Amino acid sequence: MPEPTVGRMLSLVFRPGPSAALACAAVVALVPAAATARPSEAVAPSAPAAAVVVALWHMDETSGNVMVDAVGGHHGTLYGVQLGLPGFGGTAYGFTRSLVAVPSARALSPGRKKVTLTIHVNTTSAPVRPDWDLLRKGVFGDGVGDYKIEFQPSGQASCGFAGSLRSADLTAGPRLNDGRWHGVQCVKTANEIRLIVDGQRFTKRVRVGSISNGSALLIGARAGSEFFRGALDEASVVVG
Repeated sequence: MPEPTVGRMLSLVFRPGPSAALACAAVVALVPAAATARPSEAVAPSAPAAAVVVALWHMDETSGNVMVDAVGGHHGTLYGVQLGLPGFGGTAYGFTRSLVAVPSARALSPGRKKVTLTIHVNTTSAPVRPDWDLLRKGVFGDGVGDYKIEFQPSGQASCGFAGSLRSADLTAGPRLNDGRWHGVQCVKTANEIRLIVDGQRFTKRVRVGSISNGSALLIGARAGSEFFRGALDEASVVVG
């Protein structure tokens, strides 16, 4: 069943100049968006009042090797990433054999709480096998479980969550390798996982359990493999 139309993500930031990267505060709101404004609607990292936007990466940097977190101080290091591409909002990062690494932090591990992962993707390619990682935290043997957004050979997005009870994956939605921007969101609650693509929601009833690990959060690849090819923009992690 399609989700209600999701508006643009608005960030209230204080910047010393138009080129500054560091945002001092951010808020998220849902507002109607003009039909011609974007090829697809934003999947905003919004949530109920109890939720916390733990990290929000605009990916607007045009120089240097740091991805700035606008809200939580979870800055990432860029490895081989192309900067300044036309983005979903502002500019975007380009990936081939590239990745961004954000150091592990307790706030990025949701435990038993609800967690919502968001990223925007633009590509004309798809992996042959097995898949590409868009955003992930956790690998086997490093703590309890992991979470990830992946891009499948079918051109579809997928969600993966592994917790203290079991692992669960969900692949659904349209092909996304059409050269347009698409919003992808993966959600884990106490009783289900959700994949939301451009506002359309797919669910699987499953109890995953707690997720807590000491791995870095990676964007654009799994460590040393599964490299995404295309552009990524506007990523976030919301807990609660």
